[in-house]
Amino acid sequence: MKKLPYILLLLVFYSCSDWFDIQSDNASVTDKKFFKDENSFYNALTDVYTQLRQPSLYGDNLSIGMLEFMGQNFTPYDERTTAFCKYDYTQIEQAGILSDIWREMFRAIGSCNKLIEEIEKTNVIFYNSGQKQIITGEAYALRGALHFELLRLFHPNITNDPSYRALPYMTTFGTQVSPSLSTTELLSKIIQDLKFAAELLKPYDPILSGISSSSIKPGEIDSKLRTFEMNYYAVTAILARISLYTGNYADAFSYADETFNHIRNVESRNQVFYYFTPGKYGSDFSFSREHIFGIASPPEGLTQLSEEMFNEKKIKTRTGLKDIFPEASDIRYRAWFNSSGNNEYIMSNKFGKESLLIDYNKTTSGESTSLPVRIPFIKLGEVALIAAESLNEQNQIDDAAQWIIDMETSKGASYLTKIKENGELNQNTLRKVIREEYEREFWGEGQLFFFHKRMNDTEITSYDGTKIEMSNKQYTLPVPPNAF
Repeated sequence: MKKLPYILLLLVFYSCSDWFDIQSDNASVTDKKFFKDENSFYNALTDVYTQLRQPSLYGDNLSIGMLEFMGQNFTPYDERTTAFCKYDYTQIEQAGILSDIWREMFRAIGSCNKLIEEIEKTNVIFYNSGQKQIITGEAYALRGALHFELLRLFHPNITNDPSYRALPYMTTFGTQVSPSLSTTELLSKIIQDLKFAAELLKPYDPILSGISSSSIKPGEIDSKLRTFEMNYYAVTAILARISLYTGNYADAFSYADETFNHIRNVESRNQVFYYFTPGKYGSDFSFSREHIFGIASPPEGLTQLSEEMFNEKKIKTRTGLKDIFPEASDIRYRAWFNSSGNNEYIMSNKFGKESLLIDYNKTTSGESTSLPVRIPFIKLGEVALIAAESLNEQNQIDDAAQWIIDMETSKGASYLTKIKENGELNQNTLRKVIREEYEREFWGEGQLFFFHKRMNDTEITSYDGTKIEMSNKQYTLPVPPNAF
């Protein structure tokens, strides 16, 4: 993929409104000269993903780093990670981490806005059918999804304070700062962007048809079909996530069910995402084919960080890992963790150097190539849990249970199957299993903290087994000083 010749969409942050100041690092580069053909628009979109994989965002803080320590999955090893575990946001901000997250997220959003602005007014002819709509839809979807990520971080749970104001919704490229909006107002704009994106993508997105063996060669599958990018199914999955967050169970299930249409409607040999099963994942320890949207990370990114954390510094998992995975047959337990002795474990494999993504080791000429690990943004397991929770809260218990049973069976586990066979299936037991699955499914992905926050958990278990009292103060990251 062609690298951007210039960082056209660089955001430079200083103070107050300068947080949103947008500058070019080369004054001679004009929009007209840069956005000159179809490929330049695609390169601008690619640059957004490049920004997202930085350590300040999903290359560390918002995946395997800060959020995982805040979810109490890993034991701290220094002052910074101890601050994460203790929700000491004063110390975290002193280290510049919150400012980095804020800055880089709005940098990526600004890039989306610039792309939208230019593609909607361009006279460039797009020779690939539907490519203009795909790029536009993807930019709108990314803008909405990233605003929701910020909302989950910097606003309290919607049920606690729907009128809380901290974030703007940025829809323009430039120095003008949008006003802060309430959680309710932000969600309305987020959903609007994502729905519009889905409308643009649905008629054209090649992910809808899956792999055509007659037209796509090995090594081209993911680039041709936009696997892992913000494709149509990624949009429906994120809409399912947001609908569940707002307590709209009917919409949450509808969007989750729509996401699984790929598996239902595409022949298994042509599917680009699917559940892994025991013996099927090989050395793809991150189960990449379950990722509906993932961010590429080069070897010196997430893989190197994982090696440093778990194989060099030997950061341990929270106590009681075997209690979280009581069935040793669970492939997540077998694939992700290694014992370090004394009933202690490290997550050495999931994103480690031995992990090789399936169907990524062949080029069009058949040669082997090294390809990046993907940082999962949203995946099948979460969508299945959304479907199950939505149905369960609508008292459709048997249907809800089947979504979890299907997921657990693919993992070589039978937690809920045993409960059902023992005649113990009810709404409360299903809620308990859903909670347990959030503890099992998302190691290294930064999702457990958000689950606790969405559930309004007033107490969570620390990495060392002690209890931590939680409130809005712990769940809501403060806006960095001088952000506006």
